[in-house]
Amino acid sequence: MKRLLLIVPLVALAGLLTGCEDDNAVVLPVPAAPQGVYSITGDEAVWLYWNGIYDRSVRQYVIWRSADPQTNYVEIGRRAAVDNPNLDLLIYEYPDSSVINGQTYYYAVSAINADGQESDLSAEDVHDTPRPQGTVTLFPTNIAPELSGFNFETGSPVSDTSYIADIFIDMTSDVYYINVTDTGTDIMDMGYTADFDTTVSESPSIDTRVGWAELPWVELIDGHTYVIWTWDNHFAKIRVQQFNPSGSVSFQWAWQVDPGNPQLVPAMGSLARPAHTADYTVKLRANSARE
Repeated sequence: MKRLLLIVPLVALAGLLTGCEDDNAVVLPVPAAPQGVYSITGDEAVWLYWNGIYDRSVRQYVIWRSADPQTNYVEIGRRAAVDNPNLDLLIYEYPDSSVINGQTYYYAVSAINADGQESDLSAEDVHDTPRPQGTVTLFPTNIAPELSGFNFETGSPVSDTSYIADIFIDMTSDVYYINVTDTGTDIMDMGYTADFDTTVSESPSIDTRVGWAELPWVELIDGHTYVIWTWDNHFAKIRVQQFNPSGSVSFQWAWQVDPGNPQLVPAMGSLARPAHTADYTVKLRANSARE
């Protein structure tokens, strides 16, 4: 069970004392804990969402955060409850911008009613590790090789032959490909995703032992998201937004600062490096400074 730093908030204590002064007062039941809590990862930000409680006596929702999944939750903000006479499903949002990329945070939500009584913390295990993200437009090597590569750590286009290029795109017989640039880097096609923030549960059922590509390149397809496991144990993802008339490709991208943090990977099967065959050769990297 999740525990707070302050077990009894002063507002709740005041409500109890007020209730003791009037034997005829109607004491509201303690509200239920909020449900449906989940988060969306951002760049130096985490967005928290939860379902509103079907209880018109609820006045506020309290957002809690901790560096530990079970203890030391500290209040970081509140949201006023919206009156809901028709008992519609209401989704609440809270943006947490006081976070640091690469650090993991745990979240919970509680509810307070008109008598100041507070619910337990929400039961869901909600944790998030914010990381850099952005958009970029790359060109295949036959059009603009100096803008065909990409470095996730700096978030910038580079030459396909640059020693800091993590990936690059090229084209063969009018088919676009995304390539990794190091024998220690792996790539996975998650398939089509509705958007960049598609969660693990919405992703295709991919066993990470067999989902990684057998070759260091895969075809680029509009709307597909690709996961990259870099040679130095960082995870990244990149999603095709569109193919442009100029021949370039627009992407959304994200890179996890925290080494080994698999939040960007579909969590199906065991997370292990695939065994590379002799065919796992890398284009344009014979003189790589990393090898």
